[in-house]
Amino acid sequence: MVGRESVANDLTVHAIVTFNSVTPTRRKILMYRNFMPLLIASLMLLAFVAQPAPAQLGSLFGFGPKVPTISTADLNKQLASQRDAEAKAQAAGTTAPVPDFVVVDVRSDAEVNVSVIPGAITKAEFEKNQQQYQGRTVIAYCTVGGRSGKYAAQLAKDGVDVKNYKGSILKWVDAKLPLVTLEGQPTNRVHTYSDRYSVPAEYEQVTK
Repeated sequence: MVGRESVANDLTVHAIVTFNSVTPTRRKILMYRNFMPLLIASLMLLAFVAQPAPAQLGSLFGFGPKVPTISTADLNKQLASQRDAEAKAQAAGTTAPVPDFVVVDVRSDAEVNVSVIPGAITKAEFEKNQQQYQGRTVIAYCTVGGRSGKYAAQLAKDGVDVKNYKGSILKWVDAKLPLVTLEGQPTNRVHTYSDRYSVPAEYEQVTK
């Protein structure tokens, strides 16, 4: 790392000294033939070596950790399995098993105050008690999957096992699956973030 940075610094100094030691006319020629490519190359090298090694390729080429997605059917199956396990434990008078996943709604307060997917917690709750959920797979969702995708990518960079629910709550209601309030009460109201989206007739759309 030190060797590469030293080379980059030497290249930059050499380019500047060369440029300043010639006549104005010659400078113009050097500007286009030698100086600019050399300076650009050295600055790019400096930017490259200044970053942590794992981030170098991602920053230069615009990609980061690939976040896997989860479908509506698979998410519903996981939530249903957990509900069944909790019901059996309650009937037997035993402790319910701790799920190996947690569903996190990353939407705004105004949106989550209308409704959430059953079993989900808010982003604020997750971040406040993140130690409690350590080791679980985080399943993030929002309205259509954009905001949750960005949040999931950040968690992935931090080493968290995470999936993005692509399609998110709009896909959930398209499948005519239930919603609840933050208090756990059933509701048919759903915040769609924008009126450009629509929901099935069984649901009441909220945009404010």
